[in-house]
Amino acid sequence: MSKQRESDRARRFFQRAQAALGAEAYRQTLQRVERTNPADFLKDPLRWALEWHQDIEVARKKSRRLGQSYYRLERAIWLDETINHDSSFGQPTTKAELWNELYEAGGSNQRLKPGTVTIPTKNESPWADYTGDKSLSEATTAVHFKAERRVRKAEREALRKQELTLESLDELDDLLDSIGTNLAGEAQSIVEDGGRDVIGEGVDNDPGALAYMRVTDGNACYFCVMLASRGAVYRSKSTAGHSQIRKFHPNCGCSAVPIFSRKYDYPQETKDAVALWKEHWNGSMKDWRKAIEALNMKNR
Repeated sequence: MSKQRESDRARRFFQRAQAALGAEAYRQTLQRVERTNPADFLKDPLRWALEWHQDIEVARKKSRRLGQSYYRLERAIWLDETINHDSSFGQPTTKAELWNELYEAGGSNQRLKPGTVTIPTKNESPWADYTGDKSLSEATTAVHFKAERRVRKAEREALRKQELTLESLDELDDLLDSIGTNLAGEAQSIVEDGGRDVIGEGVDNDPGALAYMRVTDGNACYFCVMLASRGAVYRSKSTAGHSQIRKFHPNCGCSAVPIFSRKYDYPQETKDAVALWKEHWNGSMKDWRKAIEALNMKNR
C-alpha cells in the first residue's frame, strides 16, 4: 500500500471515530437536559456545569488519545519514525502496533497481525501534561450564556406578565429544547476539540511536522470552507490565521490533519474547498457566504 493510501485510510478512520465520540456527547447532553428542571439552571448553575463536564470530559480524553494515536501513525507512515506519548516512552514499535493503537483508541475491534519492521520512537513528546481546565471553562461558560441567562430572561418575562411560576410558561418546553440543542452542540465541540488540539499541539512542538490543515466533512459552513481552502499553511502559533484555524464551532464536522511530507496529496474535500474559493470568492464575505449556503442547500 502506498504511503498516501495508508495515510488517507488513517485519516478517514480518525474522522469517523471523532464524529462518533462527538455524536455520543451530543446525545448524552440532550438526555441530561431532558431530565433537568429549568429552575435548576438558576439554583446552582455551577453544579450543573460541573456534573455535565464530568460526562463530556470522559469522551474528550478519549478524543485526545485518539488524536495522539492518529498523529503517531501519520508520522510513522510518512517519516518511518514516530513520536512518544506518555504510555510508550521511548519504546520502538511497528506500523501494525500503531494501527492497533489507533483502532483501540477509536473503539474498533479490528486488529492487524504484529509487524516485523521496527519503527523508532523519539524520546521527546510534543504534548504537555493534560488538565481539564480549558474544557471546564468552556462548559461553565456555555451553561452561563446558553442556559442560565436564558432561563433568567424567561423568569423576568414571566414576572412581567404576572405569571405565577416559571413552570406555567407555555414556551417552557420550547425553551428547554433550545437549551438542550445548544448545549449538545457545545458538548460535541468540546469533545472533538480534544483530538483537534493534540494535532495542533503536536505540529507546534514536533520538528518533524511540516504543517497542519483543516479538512471538512464535505458539508461545511462558509467559514470552514474558507479556512480549508488555504490548505496546509498552518505551521505554528505565529502563523497568520492560527487563532482562526483552531476555532471549531458547535456542530462542526471539520478535522485537523497533520502534514509530514511535501508529497502529501490533499483530500478531495480540501481540493473541493480550493476550487470553491477560486470560483466564488469575489472579495465580498457576504457574497461568499451566500454562495456556500446556496450550494449546501442544493446538495441536501
